[in-house]
Amino acid sequence: MKATAETITRRERSFTAYQFESVEFEHPYHFHHETELVFITKGHGKVLVGNSTANFCEGDIFLIGADVPHRFTSYSANAKHPLCSYVLQFTPDCFGSLFVDTPELSRIAQMISDSRHGLVIRSAPTYLFDSINNLIDSQGVSSVIQFLSLLSEISKLGQCEYLANHTDTQIEVQPSTKISASIDWMQNNYHREFDLEAIATRTSMNKNAFCRAFKNHTGQSPMSYITQIRSEAAAKLLLETKLGVADIGFRVGFSTVSSFNRNFRQYHGTSPSAYRKMTAIFAD
Repeated sequence: MKATAETITRRERSFTAYQFESVEFEHPYHFHHETELVFITKGHGKVLVGNSTANFCEGDIFLIGADVPHRFTSYSANAKHPLCSYVLQFTPDCFGSLFVDTPELSRIAQMISDSRHGLVIRSAPTYLFDSINNLIDSQGVSSVIQFLSLLSEISKLGQCEYLANHTDTQIEVQPSTKISASIDWMQNNYHREFDLEAIATRTSMNKNAFCRAFKNHTGQSPMSYITQIRSEAAAKLLLETKLGVADIGFRVGFSTVSSFNRNFRQYHGTSPSAYRKMTAIFAD
């Protein structure tokens, strides 16, 4: 079975939290770059994680690692009593290197690492469901505190079961699907620091193999591709905002003003400042 790539868009927060309600779990066998927690509040059925299957029922919490293919399967015959779950999705680097560099969060970091095997907490405490419900509607700094608190509480339980004993290298994900997923990540995260080695690791390829596959798929190197995305995003900000040129360069991911000017000129044939003057007529 081939896994399809799913792109998750985070708009106003560093993570995604929402309630899912339907007569069936509709997602195909898929993967995404985000680690995912699924809190089952209503319903029961089967879950496939990698090549391992397990049952799920009300009160279970599943923790599925980034890029691990999975699928929940169930159907409710009664539309008045649909399946229901709370879902929390985040990238392991959503707060930079916080989980790696902060000793107080080492237990959470280990749990995130173990999630590559798929973890489940059976008959989880009800207060965890209350916490994720509150997190869904939270905003600002409060949402970050609640997010970390929830992960901390889960990591302290000590009752996680492994769904798979090892990362199954036989899971079949087409190379083109992996490259498409990496492109989706770049388009949503171009403003972040670009770590080619880390992105290659996400696709289960070494850096050289990833670069070859990427160029075969797009005709460009990964670095050239993300630089183009950044330049296009910068052009949009130059046209639509009054932000300073240097500020725009940093916002779209360039590390220095000189690299912003050099790369912008390569794709637009002029400097950012000159581009803004040329397009000023369209700003109104």
